[in-house]
Amino acid sequence: MSTAPQDRAARGSLGSLFDAFPARRIGAGEILFEMGDIGASMYVVRSGTLRIQVGDLVFETVNPGGVVGEMAVIDQDHRVRSATVIALGETEVVEVDRDTLLGLLGANPDLTLEFCNVMVRRLRKTTVLTYHDAVTGLPNRFRFQELCRTAVARARRRNTMVGLLVIDLDHFQTINESLGFAQGDELLAAVAARLREKIDPAHSVARLLADGFGVLMEDAGSTHEIADTAEQILAAFAQAFLVQGRALFVTVSVGVSCFPQDGMDPEALLRSAESATGNAQAAGGNAYRFYSAELYAIAVETLNLRNALRQAIERNQFHLGFQPRVDVKTGAIRGMEVLLRWNHPEFGQVPPARFIPIAEQAGIIDVIGEWVLREACLQMKAWLDTGMKPFRIAVNLSARQLRRADLAERIAAILAETGFDAKHLELEITESTLMENPDRAVLLLNEMRRMGIQITLDDFGMEYSCLGYLKQFPLDYMKIDQAFMRGVPKERNDAAIVKAIITLAKNLDLRVIAEGVETGEQLAFLVAQRCEEYQGYLFSRALSPDQAAILLQANNGR
Repeated sequence: MSTAPQDRAARGSLGSLFDAFPARRIGAGEILFEMGDIGASMYVVRSGTLRIQVGDLVFETVNPGGVVGEMAVIDQDHRVRSATVIALGETEVVEVDRDTLLGLLGANPDLTLEFCNVMVRRLRKTTVLTYHDAVTGLPNRFRFQELCRTAVARARRRNTMVGLLVIDLDHFQTINESLGFAQGDELLAAVAARLREKIDPAHSVARLLADGFGVLMEDAGSTHEIADTAEQILAAFAQAFLVQGRALFVTVSVGVSCFPQDGMDPEALLRSAESATGNAQAAGGNAYRFYSAELYAIAVETLNLRNALRQAIERNQFHLGFQPRVDVKTGAIRGMEVLLRWNHPEFGQVPPARFIPIAEQAGIIDVIGEWVLREACLQMKAWLDTGMKPFRIAVNLSARQLRRADLAERIAAILAETGFDAKHLELEITESTLMENPDRAVLLLNEMRRMGIQITLDDFGMEYSCLGYLKQFPLDYMKIDQAFMRGVPKERNDAAIVKAIITLAKNLDLRVIAEGVETGEQLAFLVAQRCEEYQGYLFSRALSPDQAAILLQANNGR
């Protein structure tokens, strides 16, 4: 194909060597090849642009006249990691083997220096990329581990201590999502600069993760000295960061591990420090924690439970329990609350209080919640199809489910799929969940009420109560938590709180359900206060579907 003079000028003198070679056209986004393949050909860009990418990081762009070929980068695990060569747009390249390239350069010695300069510059950049973070300029995790390995070896010989601190920015993902990745990167660079400014120059600072940094303290005199450094780090974040004219306040969680007690090599020390960072985050952030073997064991157990949770549905490890809701006056069953149970072959019966928060954190509560709703609707429909007297089935909604914009549509789809009538469905939602976004909650609850679903306010008064919003929520029931019922009627304060909740609910035209009722005295108290329904061990524990069916049949005439 012909090449215009201006195209030759754009390609430069090196690219002009290949005018006589046939070109290959590749489309936008197409991968030309993976670098690091021994014996791979060299490619010369005739037109368009190639991008060399290492993971998600753009390493270099190659314009007309540029040459690409073998290159590999060592990652933090000491493996050779290939770079990927991708076309940015419609691009033409000339493929030439190594011998032909060397022959052309030999015949044109004036261009050999130009070619060597290109390759040496790329090699230098590769070295920088291998050991340093592109955003902050700090050493990366690979380099930090090398420094740590050297420090540990010296400390072992000298019988001294090494301190390792892992620093995580609290809620950095929220900052990235709200401000964008560009401002997120600018914030990271500012954080790196402040750490370098505030931390003793004798200590090494590195960027370990997307929002994580590390500090290596060699020859640490004592744990008190390491704690002082952790406190200095927390104090350094008291002042706002200025990012594109905007003041951003950021807090951090710091985890600390020490050689030799918390690990004998860099990998073990990092694991221990990262575990401690997790403990600092669990405490609310803006704090530091030293590594604890006991807490690490809990963290490992949590990780194992989280992994097992992802397979619990497909392995049929979940089952439903049904606890009756009973009319206070007549003893008739008015409803059943659905309670999720997990029977794991290794862990045994895992309490909901243990695995539900893990499912929330792992982001799989949506899937579990939809499974519970579907199974509950199918079971309820099966009961009704046998001629049982209709009653309500109550299913709990998680905070994560309520955040979904398509929640009402998903519920409607499950009802249609199971053929279940919405008028028999009740959804329990905690007050704290509704208060995350009360205005949106009002719209969502109204939408579900229009479908015929009844709504119960669960755990009222357990965290905080905003009466101004409470009167706006379209509710049917208010539930008294068992924590308040436990002391009734003997504990005066508990009795006063329960009376107040019942009075408030009646003034808002809501019916009241008391949970955790275990004694006849408690039931008599509820009768006197005109509470409508109760549930608890006094009447029945949670039952299997077969057990519940027997109880429902026996109770059907009431």
